Amino acid sequence: MTAIARRTWLAFALLALLLLWATLAWHLPMMLWDHIDLVPMYEAWRDGTLASSGFWQMHDGSHLHVSGYAVLLLTTAASGGQPWLDCLASVCLLVLQAWILMRIAGAAPAGRISGLWLLALLWLALNPGHLVNLQWGWQVAVFISTLGAVAGIALLTRPGVSAAGNLLAVLLASVGVLGFSTTLAVFPVALGLLALHPALSRAQRVAFILPWLLAGAALLGWLSVGRADSAGMPGVGVTLMYVFNYLGAGVSRLATAAAPAWAAIALATAAWTAARRWQPALLPWLALMLFGIGCALLTALGRAAEYGADHAFVTRYVSFSSLFWFGWTGLMLVAWRDVQPAWRRWVRPLLSVLLVFLLGNGIHMAKQARELHVRAEGYAAHIRARYPDVDAGVMDAAYGWRAEAAHGHLAALRRRGFAPFDRAPQPAGADADSGQDEARRAQ
Repeated sequence: MTAIARRTWLAFALLALLLLWATLAWHLPMMLWDHIDLVPMYEAWRDGTLASSGFWQMHDGSHLHVSGYAVLLLTTAASGGQPWLDCLASVCLLVLQAWILMRIAGAAPAGRISGLWLLALLWLALNPGHLVNLQWGWQVAVFISTLGAVAGIALLTRPGVSAAGNLLAVLLASVGVLGFSTTLAVFPVALGLLALHPALSRAQRVAFILPWLLAGAALLGWLSVGRADSAGMPGVGVTLMYVFNYLGAGVSRLATAAAPAWAAIALATAAWTAARRWQPALLPWLALMLFGIGCALLTALGRAAEYGADHAFVTRYVSFSSLFWFGWTGLMLVAWRDVQPAWRRWVRPLLSVLLVFLLGNGIHMAKQARELHVRAEGYAAHIRARYPDVDAGVMDAAYGWRAEAAHGHLAALRRRGFAPFDRAPQPAGADADSGQDEARRAQ
């Protein structure tokens, strides 16, 4: 096993604290965009009629958000409608996920992962690219989703898998699907891990696979109810480009033209590595890669036909694609670190260039998160000062096609004294005009 030095855990704590600081400093100050859909559910919950609300239904015909709703209802009530507590919950989930990922790194053969390369994995686990999801309370569902998949993979790649551990993995993955249906990608990965697990007999494999099949079928049935009609199946070409863009954006969101090239390099080298250097120690890394590929493919099937391949560069997807790169980096280290000619000639240089891209990408996405915070502050200032006479352009920027319904939901927030109405109303005049100007500049 790889010994994770104390200084690495200190770096872990430092990165986690920096993410926490940035999240709280740049969190979105009120319910914006999809988040406003929580308001009628919250009202129904307080009235005792939650079951008749949209809590159990598909959101916008594409995802179940039941586990996300559950967290948001509790954090909204506990904080008095302050979104920072939603964001704090996301940070906690991400830190737990990162801890599990580092435990996977610690289970690698001794000498394969250490020093700078262990820090590179840590950066992938807690990189600033997550901020675009951490700062928006609504996206707690993303971290429920990825944590369920990562925890399931970690449980199934332990040297020994118990029946209880397998059932726990099924449960966590299922909760993940109830956050984002993208987590369905971990189900075929889990079947492969159980089929290949060296410590399981044939009878155990069959017994352990059965709960995954039953849970998967139940979740697919639930997802089929209320799913909106899609724009049709995308063509093969646009699907592949979407997948490559989606994966590559995890390390090259700042240079989108290079993203598909990075994805192609990673896929080719991973396939070649698995064929040439196969060993059981590669399973967790390959599983993380396959989960990332599955997320990219599922998203492409649902989005590519309507929005095109460039839609894959949506910043919120980085929290999924970064798991692909965590898996690929670990795969390269575990497979090639002890093969000196190959390590020196191509693996180490390739990983070194990747590290440069990772650092640049993280800084770039942190800047985007800060800019989004500034825009959101402008919307909140204007809405607080002008409600109910909110500028239509601001409402469109803050809520898109939800603007009309959002206007009514804002009344509920105002009645309860939730953000942005928790502050004392500003007098009409210079401050209100300044808030409107700021919101318009932010659009």
